[in-house]
Amino acid sequence: MTSRFFTRILNIAAMAALVFMLAAEPARAQGTPPASATPAAAKPTQAAALPAGARIAFVNMQLVFSESEMGKKGQEQWRLFNDKLFANLAARDKEIQGLTDKIKTQQNLIDEAILRGWNNDLGRLQREAQFAQQEAQVQSNQMQQEVIAAFEKKVMPVLDALRSEKGLLAIVGVQSEPGGLTLLSSEPGMDLSAELIKRLNAVK
Repeated sequence: MTSRFFTRILNIAAMAALVFMLAAEPARAQGTPPASATPAAAKPTQAAALPAGARIAFVNMQLVFSESEMGKKGQEQWRLFNDKLFANLAARDKEIQGLTDKIKTQQNLIDEAILRGWNNDLGRLQREAQFAQQEAQVQSNQMQQEVIAAFEKKVMPVLDALRSEKGLLAIVGVQSEPGGLTLLSSEPGMDLSAELIKRLNAVK
């Protein structure tokens, strides 16, 4: 249940990781940080009462992760981590660009042996930068997993308590985007997203 329940959050994280990789080229050169880890989700609406006799309810985990204080802290933790990785990659790009410009402007003014050495240095720096980018992606993915795992660990007991208190057989995870279980119609009050967010915000 748990792995399926958080599939959408992991997909969101994977999208953010892809944005981080794409940002490594033109965005890094412009000094623009990677995009936010979580896409915008609809704000929770005023919760209605759970229909009498209901045995199944649902929550939008994308919304819960996006809007709960716990989820926001995880997002901020990941953002700061990625910002640090981004800064290190940007510093390498600046060094490469500086040497590239130096070669272009002085290649006709210096000895061939010196030029060959500069080109060798440039090739080495480019290989190191490529490796650093790959390593940064691995580290970003690892942080993603840690953030999601920490969020899951704290959410599940609250979710189980909510299900038990409401006398439900199950609480289903839905999402607002294609790719998984999408709710098309339901009785008012069966959406427990706002209630789950409220309870998570009360956890100390």
